[in-house]
Amino acid sequence: MMNETYILNVSKESLLKYYNFLDDKFKETATKNSVVTKYLDLGIKVIRLQIVCEDFIPKLEKYFSCSLKDNADNYDETLYIWKDSVQDFLNEQYKTKLVTIACQNQRFIRIDSQNKIINAENPKEKKYYFISEEYSYTALSQQGHLFVRLISQIVRTEKSALIHSAAVGIDDKGILVCAKGGSGKSTLSVSCLINNFQYVSDDYLILNKVNDKLYASPIYSIITLSPKIYKQMVNLKSEFMCNNYDNTKYILNISSYDDKLERKLPIKAIVFPNIANVQDPAIEKTNKNRALTQLVFSTATQMNNDNDTSYIKLLISLIKDLDFYQINLSQNLNKNVEVLKKFIKGL
Repeated sequence: MMNETYILNVSKESLLKYYNFLDDKFKETATKNSVVTKYLDLGIKVIRLQIVCEDFIPKLEKYFSCSLKDNADNYDETLYIWKDSVQDFLNEQYKTKLVTIACQNQRFIRIDSQNKIINAENPKEKKYYFISEEYSYTALSQQGHLFVRLISQIVRTEKSALIHSAAVGIDDKGILVCAKGGSGKSTLSVSCLINNFQYVSDDYLILNKVNDKLYASPIYSIITLSPKIYKQMVNLKSEFMCNNYDNTKYILNISSYDDKLERKLPIKAIVFPNIANVQDPAIEKTNKNRALTQLVFSTATQMNNDNDTSYIKLLISLIKDLDFYQINLSQNLNKNVEVLKKFIKGL
């Protein structure tokens, strides 16, 4: 296991030097290779992608086919993507470590020398960076969902945030399905997708509050399922991409459903799946404070923002007015779906 080293309280001047170095490295690469421009339309923001790595583009299309565009009238932020030697960005003493560079206790640059990937943020200039030594599915899967931490920073506003959750619905009544890994969140939400529910995501999505109404919007065209559950999803239309970072799940492309994705699903409640192996599944109210804490800190931890009190307060403000429920799941996927359908229609 690699130790994580934080360089805290780097001066603004030193941080600016890092950004200038990143800009110079991109320009150097761009002068030798063609730059491909794409756009990620995330509803509340559009990200311009400047890509100097042609073999990455087909993979990018698999991850983001529901939100990736060739053209856009305007954009809000820019993400620079290229292939480079990660060792060139580290001093000799840090070349076997994971280094996070921060300024005034806020993290801006993360250099992962083991997986040979760099994520960097310059929010003041609306510029973000992603550098990798290779763009194979295996290398990219080490980061979890592609660009997820960068997207989290980009879509964060006073009324919006990326959240670790699934979302499905019936008749424009949506629910968030929230749980830590292995609790049945993806299984339940993908079962709903197959059974013609309104569908947003099985793992990460954007929440946006508009006039006191909460909406969920998609980012990815992928799902993650364990091999055992995948074999049970006989009607699922998907394409295998790769295994996840610890080889416990398949990462699957579901672009065949892109036209059916809900771009702005109204959210009415939050449901936590519980693998109870009961004969008949049931839904009951659960302790709101415990559930709220579980959901917020699950997201904050995934985004490496568990010490960011303003971020935690933002997440709480978005979901605190919803009702919280628990669904006790049976081994029968169809029964679980039917119980959830009846519940959502009754909201």
